[in-house]
Amino acid sequence: MSTINLAAYCSGDFGPGITNECIADAQQSGFTTLILWAMHIGRAGDLNNSNCQAVPGQSWGELVFNDGNIRITDGDTFNPNNDADIAAWPSKLAQLKQHGSKVEKIFISIGGWGVCDFQAIEYMLENGMREQIKANFKTLREAFTVDGECLIDGVDFDNEEMVKANTITEFAEILFDLGYQVTFCPYQQPSLWQGYMQTLWDKGYRVSWWNLQCYSGGLGNLERLQPWLDALSAVVGEGQGGAYLVAGLAVKGASDSNPELCPSAFCQSFATVSEQGLAGGFIWKYDAVLSNKAACDGAIPTAASYSKAITQGLNNDCP
Repeated sequence: MSTINLAAYCSGDFGPGITNECIADAQQSGFTTLILWAMHIGRAGDLNNSNCQAVPGQSWGELVFNDGNIRITDGDTFNPNNDADIAAWPSKLAQLKQHGSKVEKIFISIGGWGVCDFQAIEYMLENGMREQIKANFKTLREAFTVDGECLIDGVDFDNEEMVKANTITEFAEILFDLGYQVTFCPYQQPSLWQGYMQTLWDKGYRVSWWNLQCYSGGLGNLERLQPWLDALSAVVGEGQGGAYLVAGLAVKGASDSNPELCPSAFCQSFATVSEQGLAGGFIWKYDAVLSNKAACDGAIPTAASYSKAITQGLNNDCP
């Protein structure tokens, strides 16, 4: 295998206020893609027929990192609360790609379990607020452009809500037209995600890859990859699905997920699918690696030990 996409979902530790220690760890980790989880969509009103209520102080479509007070954009305004950590965030993230780091791409993830982001997007698209969605992501792009290059390479769709197919595809088109890449993060219903991708593919919009969850709600997906490979191959070409699939497992210390695996288990798990030609693997999540104090394989695992395990597994070269 030539180039392996080594990706890591990164939560609050990588948000505004990211420390120099965290940056240095990522630079030395061997991971090539960092996915900031999660950016949420602001709601100024209740959504119909759901439990998604207005969030006080938010505007429709504004971008909020992790909780309602970390407001990143509000329409044409970056850092509407004039927070010093948010103001410094772009220059801090720029360092993740510097000083010999292997990090090549930084994505932001939209959605997650128990949130209302894609329902909010659907509501906005159906109620004449498409330009507000566009404005916020345009502001994000401009704010994170350093030395003529946008640090945010793309947007990851972690949709775990029931929305219409055209909500996914129309939102993706907005992002593509602004210059972002797009990835999908599914855990079930491969045919549904295939439909989204085919619609975009037919219009010339190329989804970069899928981050397939193989833990918690997606537990067992790694052992039953064929439906996912078939779904992708139906769009990108027969037998080519693996080149668009990045499979993910949960690390030791990721207490919100099941199972929590040591690097050796990562290696063995990826070795079982080493013949499928996968594009890479990801960890859920980097923050848990940083906070975990429990020994694994006789030592406290590091991010570098996980990236190495994924590489060895996909090359069927486990110790």
